[in-house]
Amino acid sequence: MGVERIKAGIGYSRRRISGEAGCEAARQACAQVGKPVLTVLFTTEECDQAAVLLQVLEETRCTRLVGACGAGIVTPEGVLREGVGVLALAGEVETATALVAFAPDEPEATGRRLGESLLSASSAPEGAVVVFPDGLAGNIAEMLRGLYDVVGPDFRCIGGGTGDNLRFTETYQMTEAGVASNAVAAALIAGCSFGLGVGHGWKPVGPPLIITRARDKVIYELDERPAFAVYAQRLGGIDVERFPEYGMRHPLGIADASGRFIIRDPLLARPDGSIQLVTEVPPRAVAYLMEYETEELLRVTREVVAAAKGQVRKPRFALIFHCVSRSSLLGCEVGERIIREALGESIPFLGLLTFGEVAPYDDAPLFHNKALVVAIGGE
Repeated sequence: MGVERIKAGIGYSRRRISGEAGCEAARQACAQVGKPVLTVLFTTEECDQAAVLLQVLEETRCTRLVGACGAGIVTPEGVLREGVGVLALAGEVETATALVAFAPDEPEATGRRLGESLLSASSAPEGAVVVFPDGLAGNIAEMLRGLYDVVGPDFRCIGGGTGDNLRFTETYQMTEAGVASNAVAAALIAGCSFGLGVGHGWKPVGPPLIITRARDKVIYELDERPAFAVYAQRLGGIDVERFPEYGMRHPLGIADASGRFIIRDPLLARPDGSIQLVTEVPPRAVAYLMEYETEELLRVTREVVAAAKGQVRKPRFALIFHCVSRSSLLGCEVGERIIREALGESIPFLGLLTFGEVAPYDDAPLFHNKALVVAIGGE
């Protein structure tokens, strides 16, 4: 057998004291690989984020770290709703990290600053960029456009939006430089190949809708009528009090030139008859009401993992970014169990329940809702 050029170890902890949890998770991961070149850190919101980061850095002695807080951590033993997860990456890998403030009025400039910071610290001609934006920020898609303008198609951008378990108040992003909110953290990884799968499983139902008036994350009119009235009528009439329930199961889908849908998740019905979304939509776009069947979501879950595995000759590790809403609809960690089974026991992995997912369909990165992204790194 040849020597492995890339090694990965994972660790996770449910300890109630944040520092101890960080230490335990990092110690487990490092026991499998030694001193890592890059540490990927996932946390949940009840943690003392700074205490976790400090202990992980001390335990790994790692100079490069990227981290994010989400609604849960996907591990081989299931989803940790509270805890800390660490993936330690070692071997012939080159990395760089960056943490920049998310300027709400300059999303593209934010992305460009992020890309320039990463490239200035690396000479790698290609690789991947793992990116964790504030999931509550506006215009994340535009930020990704700015990032892509700088790093270009030779770097595949993957990741997910950070969150606070559906309270929508504050999120956390991390590198070795510290813990931030209202920011975007990223790591450039070069020296290994990446296989990528992305999908959701929602299907359009009924005729298209025209978004005739929208601004930022709010749709005011569909087909030149109040947005909620049109949405409710399409579903046979619903009370505004039940909108969150229906919105979770019937998001909007916007088709690209290839007929693939980007999902946009409704969040709430506003008193003026408009609908607030989790993510922006462009005005004058054509949208469809979407629906799902559980078996279709599970089929797509298997396809996403298979697509990622099929692109890597020698898989060494996997990162998973699964929408917290999609995961909740499947219930009882069914989706995560399917992911574990499809990956197999030989690939160490760690994942995060995210608030929006980052992955390209082709080259340019997109910001998805209700999606699953699986990235497998290897040789």
